[in-house]
Amino acid sequence: MAVRRFYSSTILAATVAVVVALAPGVNAFAIGSPPGGFVIPLGSTASFTNVLFGACNNLSWGYQLNGGANHVQFTFPGGCGSGTGPNVTIGPFTTPQSLRVFLSDNTCGAIYYSDGLPVDHVIVSGSNPYSLRWADAGGFCERKTTTANNFSGCNFCIDLAISDQAIAATATNISATEGKPFSGTVATFTDTDTNATAADYSATVAWGDGSTSTGTVTGSAGSFSVSGSHTYAEEGTDQVTVTITDADNPANSATAKPTAGVADAALTASPACSATFSHSYSGLTATFTDAASPSGTLSDFSASIDWGDGTSTAGTITGAGGSYSVSGSHTYASTGSFTITTTITDVGGKMATTTCATVGFSFAPGGGSFVISDHNAAVGSSVTFWGAQWAKDNTLSGRAAPRSFKGFTEDPRTPTCGLDWSTDPGNSTPPPSGPLPAFMGVIVTSSATKTGSIISGNSIHIVVVQTNAGYAPDPGHAGTGKVVAVVC
Repeated sequence: MAVRRFYSSTILAATVAVVVALAPGVNAFAIGSPPGGFVIPLGSTASFTNVLFGACNNLSWGYQLNGGANHVQFTFPGGCGSGTGPNVTIGPFTTPQSLRVFLSDNTCGAIYYSDGLPVDHVIVSGSNPYSLRWADAGGFCERKTTTANNFSGCNFCIDLAISDQAIAATATNISATEGKPFSGTVATFTDTDTNATAADYSATVAWGDGSTSTGTVTGSAGSFSVSGSHTYAEEGTDQVTVTITDADNPANSATAKPTAGVADAALTASPACSATFSHSYSGLTATFTDAASPSGTLSDFSASIDWGDGTSTAGTITGAGGSYSVSGSHTYASTGSFTITTTITDVGGKMATTTCATVGFSFAPGGGSFVISDHNAAVGSSVTFWGAQWAKDNTLSGRAAPRSFKGFTEDPRTPTCGLDWSTDPGNSTPPPSGPLPAFMGVIVTSSATKTGSIISGNSIHIVVVQTNAGYAPDPGHAGTGKVVAVVC
């Protein structure tokens, strides 16, 4: 039977010789052909050790390759003595070799081969290393052509170990992305034994980040691959170690060291600005997600906020588990419409940018507010918030406004949605002299009623009006503009 897998010529395990001496009368493990006929695989060696003899006949031992000539290695003199012979190693060979070991009984002119052909005088035990024991033909040569495989002790004993050529492994570098499962080939390897199957090997993969898993071996006919699956938590470069082991011979192993290039996962940002603010902006400007979720941490990220007026500051990042927010605070020098740009950077190099528009406004200078009707408060509407024709230009959901109301109230000093407003006693509270803010907050009302000398109404909304030129506190100089945003 061809021997398939043995100790490597380069990864040699110590061969422990076991010379079996069976008790008289006990059936020996007598094996003829095929176990005593061996095969030396490509690139392997055969080592003969623990060479012993104890006989009266003159004996020689040697080996035969591929059915060719007998190669005598040592001759033991006759004379009923015992002794040892030198160890011998043959190979490595460039092609597989069939091997038979022989004992030549020179006294009787008989040759006995390890495969028991043509006459069985050998006992083979063990499994690489093997223990081989021969009986000679006897003192009077009466047994040189008879089977004698139930003897105890030995006239000639030798141990045989056939090496397995070392597994040769090659690394396959890995490209992965943090937070995303990687699955693929991490190494390939070859074995000169073309009869080997994938089940004859085991593999482990140390991923370089402290994690280890079992690799999957596939292939046949001496060519194999190792694959594995893993998710890296962080970007960077990791040194992977793949260890392949011969299941029949753990001493025969190979290591490959692929490099894992782990890319930074993508960031995705979305705008999160407030539509409006008064005087100073404070709050969210963006949200973002990290595709490496949930392995990312706050310390992985930084953010900057361009406030749209030539000023930039660092943003504050909050969140966990892959979902995060950026916020900041800024005081603008004037009212206006601003584009806020938020840029988020991952420590691994990925960036995400998002923009959003916000409108900064102020109420009428000095306190109080102008008022417009609820029928004319939609974004994009042109409005009149002050003037002699206010009641005519501002149709309310409730009854018509008093003609004496010109469009300004000073109570409350700072308007709030849901908080009713009222004028001073008289036709209308005097308005500010101007100039008015370019973007001004005004009250939206659905009712305006006069009780005594006071006009009052509700505040169902507050909107931002981009004011036009031409305003003056004289009702003959109307205050007009366009609704550009809703505050509440």
